[in-house]
Amino acid sequence: MSSSFFNKFNNGQSNFVTAGMQLKYIADYKPDDTAIIYIDKEEKTSFITWSQLYIQSNKLAWMLMEKNIKPGSVIMVAWPNCIEHIIAAFAIWKVGACYLPVSSKTADKEFVEIGDMISPTIAFAEFEVPGVPITLNYKKMYESMEGQSEEMPEDIKADPNMISLSGGTSGNLKLIRQNMPSGISDDILQIWFHMSGMGFEQRQLLLGPLFHGAPHTAAFNGLFSGNTLVIPRNLCAGNIVRLIKKYQIEYAQMVPILLNRIIKIPGLKIEDFDSIKAICHTSGYCSDWLKKRWIDLLGPEKIHEIYSMTEVIGLTCIRGDEWLKHTGSIGRPICNGKVSIRNNQGKELPPRELGEIYMTFPDGCFDTEYMNKEQLETTKDGFRSVGDFGYIDEDGYLYFVDRRNDMLVTGGENVFVNEVETALLRHEGIMDAIVVGIPDEEWGRLIHAVIESTTGISEEELRTFLRQYLSPYKIPKTFEFVNNLTRVGNGKTDRDRILREYVSS
Repeated sequence: MSSSFFNKFNNGQSNFVTAGMQLKYIADYKPDDTAIIYIDKEEKTSFITWSQLYIQSNKLAWMLMEKNIKPGSVIMVAWPNCIEHIIAAFAIWKVGACYLPVSSKTADKEFVEIGDMISPTIAFAEFEVPGVPITLNYKKMYESMEGQSEEMPEDIKADPNMISLSGGTSGNLKLIRQNMPSGISDDILQIWFHMSGMGFEQRQLLLGPLFHGAPHTAAFNGLFSGNTLVIPRNLCAGNIVRLIKKYQIEYAQMVPILLNRIIKIPGLKIEDFDSIKAICHTSGYCSDWLKKRWIDLLGPEKIHEIYSMTEVIGLTCIRGDEWLKHTGSIGRPICNGKVSIRNNQGKELPPRELGEIYMTFPDGCFDTEYMNKEQLETTKDGFRSVGDFGYIDEDGYLYFVDRRNDMLVTGGENVFVNEVETALLRHEGIMDAIVVGIPDEEWGRLIHAVIESTTGISEEELRTFLRQYLSPYKIPKTFEFVNNLTRVGNGKTDRDRILREYVSS
C-alpha cells in the first residue's frame, strides 16, 4: 500500500476522508485482521474483523435508508460499549445522519427532554426509549440487516456528525452539537497523534464510555488509525493491568481516578506495562504526586495529558518530559489557540495570578453549539470560558486549579474541593474521595468528605495525615466511609447527588 497522504490508508484524492471511506480503506488493506475485541462481564470474548465491520455497517446503513433516514436525521445509540455500538455509529455516519450516544442509565425524564428537543428518529437500545418512534435492540438490529446489500452506500458527509450530552459537574443536562463532518484529515490525525501519543495500527484499550467525549474521540480516532480496539466491560484496576499484559496493549486513555486505583495495586511492576507506548489522561485533574509516580514507572515520554471540555472552547496538551520542566501544568494551547486568565471584571491577569480560564479555538478545530441553552458568552476579542479557574506561568503554560462551581466558602475562607480531594488521595489506603459542602449555619458550608478505602482508617488518623498538605480550615469537618464510591459518565463527580443523599439522610 502506498499513499501520498499522512493518513497511510488513504487511497483517495482528498485530504479529508469520511468515516465510511476510511473504514473501507482499512478493510481493503487488512480485511481479516481483528478490528475489535469485546470482553463481557462474564469474561466471554467476541471479535469482529475489519471486513466484517465494514460489511455489517453497510448493511445497517441500507436498512436505515429504508426507514427514510437521511442527512440531518438524528439517531440515538443507548447501548454500552460493545461491537454493536460501533457498527451502529459507522452506519449512521454512512447515511449522513447525526450520531447521538447516550448512557443506557439515562433517566426517563432526560429521555423525554432529549426527545422534545431533538426528536430522534430511531434508537438503538435494549429498552423502549420514551418519545422515539422506533427502537431496535441487538436482536432486531441483526434481523433488520438480513438481505441488505454488502456494498457501501454513496459516500456522504455526516455534518453535523454528533450530539453530545453533558451534565458536567453541574447536573444540568446540556445538548452540544459538533458542527463538523465525521471522518479524518491529515491535519487532524497529526494533531491527534501529537496530543495523545497514539500511532497507527496499535493495540488499544477502551477505558471509558462512548457517550463521553474523550473516550469517544480516542476510540474512533483509534479505529480511523487502524488500531485494534479492546473493549472490556470490567474496568476494575486489577483487570485493566491483566488485559494490558494479555493483549499487549500499546495505547490507553484513562481518567485520573483509574490512574490512582492502578498505581496503588500492591506489587505493581514496570514489567506489567512492557507493551505500553503511550498513556493519555484527560477528563479530570491529575495531581502532581500521581503524575510523578506514573512518570517514574513508565518514563516521561509515555505520559500524555489533554485538557479540554465537551464544548471544546480550546485545547492544551503536554507530554511528561515537558511537564517535568513545568510541574503541575496542563500544557499550552495548540495550533494558534490562545489562553487568557481574567478576573471578575474581565481584566487579563499577569502570570501566576489565579483567575478564570478563557480560551480560543485552535486553527481548524470544529465548532460546537448548545441546543437547549444560551450559547457561551464570547468576549470582544474572541475568548470564551466554561468557568474553570487557573493561572499561567511566564512561558504561557496553563495550570488548572478547580471549577468555579466547586469552590466552597467555609468560615469566610475560599476552599477549592479539588485541593482537598488531591490531599486525601495521597493516602495509600484511599482509592477515591469526593468532597462536598454541607449547608451549615455556623460555617456557611461545612466540608464533608466521602471516602472509599481499602483499609480501616480512623478520622483522627486522616486529620493528622491531611495536616501535612492542607491548612487547618481546609481539612474536612466530617468524614463518611463507603465500600464503593460511584461516579458518573467518564469518572465525573456527581456532587449534587451526594449532597442530596447526605441532607436527606
